Amino acid sequence: MRANKVEASPESGKRPVGSVAEFIHSWRYFLWVLGLILVVVLFYAEENWRGHWAWERYRRQMSSRGEPLDLSAFIPPRVPDDQNFAQTPFLAPLFDFIPGSQRWVGSNPVQRVSGFAHKYDAASGVLDLPKVMRSNSWINARTDLAAWYAAFLSATNRSHARSAAPQGALAASLSPEQAAAGILRELSECDSILREAQDASRRPYCRFNLRYEEENPAGILLPHLAVLKRICQVLQLRASARLALNQTEDAYKDLQLMLYVSRACRQEPTIISQLVSMAEFYLALQPFAEGFGQWSEPQLRELQDTLGQLNFCADVQRSLAAERGFGCAIIEYLRRSMDKPNQLGNVSGGPQDGPVGLLMAAGPDGWVDLEKLNYCRFVSDSILPAIDVAGQRINPTTVHISREQLSALAGHSGMALYLRHRFFCSLLVPGIEGTLRKAAFGQNAANVALIACALERYRLSHGQMPQSLDALVPEFVAKIPHDIINGEALKYRLAGPEHYVLYSVGWNAVDDGGTVGVKKVGEDVAAEQGDWVWQLP
Repeated sequence: MRANKVEASPESGKRPVGSVAEFIHSWRYFLWVLGLILVVVLFYAEENWRGHWAWERYRRQMSSRGEPLDLSAFIPPRVPDDQNFAQTPFLAPLFDFIPGSQRWVGSNPVQRVSGFAHKYDAASGVLDLPKVMRSNSWINARTDLAAWYAAFLSATNRSHARSAAPQGALAASLSPEQAAAGILRELSECDSILREAQDASRRPYCRFNLRYEEENPAGILLPHLAVLKRICQVLQLRASARLALNQTEDAYKDLQLMLYVSRACRQEPTIISQLVSMAEFYLALQPFAEGFGQWSEPQLRELQDTLGQLNFCADVQRSLAAERGFGCAIIEYLRRSMDKPNQLGNVSGGPQDGPVGLLMAAGPDGWVDLEKLNYCRFVSDSILPAIDVAGQRINPTTVHISREQLSALAGHSGMALYLRHRFFCSLLVPGIEGTLRKAAFGQNAANVALIACALERYRLSHGQMPQSLDALVPEFVAKIPHDIINGEALKYRLAGPEHYVLYSVGWNAVDDGGTVGVKKVGEDVAAEQGDWVWQLP
């Protein structure tokens, strides 16, 4: 027996020395574990409190400034169906979902609705247009009606005979009037749908019933956007054909319907809706420009009034603020559902949740609040100030700085960003420069088109173009819109008795003398280089 080991007698009531040492030794590990648990609990409690307090304080500050962060503040209110353009028999089924699911009642209405112009779709699929240099940043050369009608005939012959004549030979044999008449015959399959849209455009409201109540905001479907754009594409071709046949009044109705459709989604709180609206507006500018020399003074005045109501700067800024609300809702959705597999991947498009997903699932809730805070601050402080709605300016320099800040975030790993509470800044912030550049491009398009109306009215009144834009004020326009990029006057010069060049300095903010940045078909129309130029084809 060891010397320090003493047997305890039942009568002594004392614990042996060896047993006391073992007891203390065993409790030391327990106390360490208990202390570690206490530290973790205190850490989570402190981080949860810190994140929640910081987020609530910021949210109250923004609310007091009239800048809500909740998505609900940007959702347009419902309107009566019988007063809603979006609730026509043609369009309403796009949002006829089975309650609680993303499946439609009956067959897929998107396929059914999108196929309302079968012949147009077939012709556009085989259309072979030569690539030409552009002289106008927003529109192409005058619509090649002969090539279009040849494409209609080629598409029909392709399905019936292998030995169809080449499109070039068909087009060369057609006069503009023959081609225009043939196009109108082919497009007659769309007449009932377009007539329904024309009648519905007289309704006072337009509100597509997007499923804003979706649990995952990133899963909200937008099936109407492609359909509306297709309507504008068909109307564009029909209006050009009608102009070629001097059916000016009917072409004007088509143009006004295109302008209406291009504004149909302006209240929707998504950037993609605004970008599609601008694309539809550019489609409308094609027959708008081709009709100069045919539009009457009252028609030009009405078009000018319509163009003056377009405010892409305000629409895009509001949508960016709404996207901020979408981002917060997505972050909250992930907070609630990180116990489900690959939720982060479903939002980001990545294949796996990875370590960031595991950290989100295990990290303090307060970190999610800090993610929302930094994400909202980035949008509020670095993106939205680039748009000056009151002054109608979009500053490329501010946009470049924001892009560099976002690029700096992209240089870090997802884990590092999440530990710094900036992971969702890199994940959810939209393409800043492209979005704001297109907004500036769209607003400049509306402005130069408005001035073009005033110039044409001046020509009709005086028999020639003015020497300067100042001559238009106040008889033909109350105020000349300025260049969105630099806030200065748009550049204007005469190019003949009845021709002119009107342009913005473009995204590079450099006067390139009216040189169009886009050189050929298929390039990004909102080019980063060169000027944004308007001159008639």
